[in-house]
Amino acid sequence: MLTAEETYSEVVTVVEPDSISGGPPVPGSEWLETDGRGGFASGAADLVRTRRYHALLLAATTPPSGRYVLVNGFEAWVETPEGRFPISSQAYAPGVVHPDGVSRIERFEADPWPCWTFLLEDGTRLLQELFVSRRTGGTVLAWRLSRRAPDVFLSVRLLHSGRDYHSLHHENAAFRFEPQRRADGWMWLPYDGVPSVSVATNGLYRHDPIWYRNFLYSEEQARGLDCVEDLASPGVFRFDLSKEEGVLLLSTRTSPTEEGPVGVTRRLRALERRRRSWFSSRLERAADDYIVSRGKGKTIVAGYPWFTDWGRDTFIALRGLCLATDRLDEASQILIEWAGTVSRGMLPNRFPDSGNEPEYNSVDASLWLFPLR
Repeated sequence: MLTAEETYSEVVTVVEPDSISGGPPVPGSEWLETDGRGGFASGAADLVRTRRYHALLLAATTPPSGRYVLVNGFEAWVETPEGRFPISSQAYAPGVVHPDGVSRIERFEADPWPCWTFLLEDGTRLLQELFVSRRTGGTVLAWRLSRRAPDVFLSVRLLHSGRDYHSLHHENAAFRFEPQRRADGWMWLPYDGVPSVSVATNGLYRHDPIWYRNFLYSEEQARGLDCVEDLASPGVFRFDLSKEEGVLLLSTRTSPTEEGPVGVTRRLRALERRRRSWFSSRLERAADDYIVSRGKGKTIVAGYPWFTDWGRDTFIALRGLCLATDRLDEASQILIEWAGTVSRGMLPNRFPDSGNEPEYNSVDASLWLFPLR
């Protein structure tokens, strides 16, 4: 069977500028948040995951490669005095979408990061935001009411895997549901050899392990690839939104602070907003997502969601991403990092997803380097 890389040919629909100001999600549109290390979070604007690459926490263990999907998504619902209202939706085989959270999305905004506004049947409005912090490399999820109201509770079930990002996950007896208590939260070690998942939160955790089976990824199905996955949910986080916003900070590292999860969220939110404001346009900010770490230097990712850095693509793109934008320091770091891979006058075309042995299989990768002088 062909790999996902070999069969992928369609163009992903991105959120266009005229939809940034807000409105219902554009059908087929997707969002992307990157960590500057080769890891990322991504998903659909309507919250229904359609790809094996859609995830909340996808980390690069040997930046920018060695990628693992650790937290794929979540189930969430809100309880008010008027009842219980789901705010998530999942696609299941053979073609069922459940529950009906997508029907409560009143507004989606892509700028400065993905933010959803839900309108519940009793008039309650809930804001949900998601961003990846370049400072920590982790994903920040936050929920808050648009207007303070009594007795409003949010429950969230994270959906875990712990797999190579090109693979799929299936129910098995080896997954470790039991968490370890950590400052401000919990930590999971899903499998041997897989990064840990740390969750800092101001919510109360109730352990209740279950498997969610038969998630259907329609974009993988359309390419003739394996498209059904099972995910593990260790338990439920519960938040009293009447008192303060609810936050989940997902990371592969534990970093206890005196601020507490809500304080950390506010600080990271301010830092990330400031970082994104430095760019003169959304195009320039999007270009920044492709400049990532490799070793002690930098490199350029050839494309999301699955490519890492390719020699030919790196030096074709370097002119636009670094020279045209006057990012000469990054250009220098990229050149120095790649110079260490030269063999008999050849630049490698690509690095494998696992391991560091480069592949010298491109005729013109080295030629793209010379015009940079």
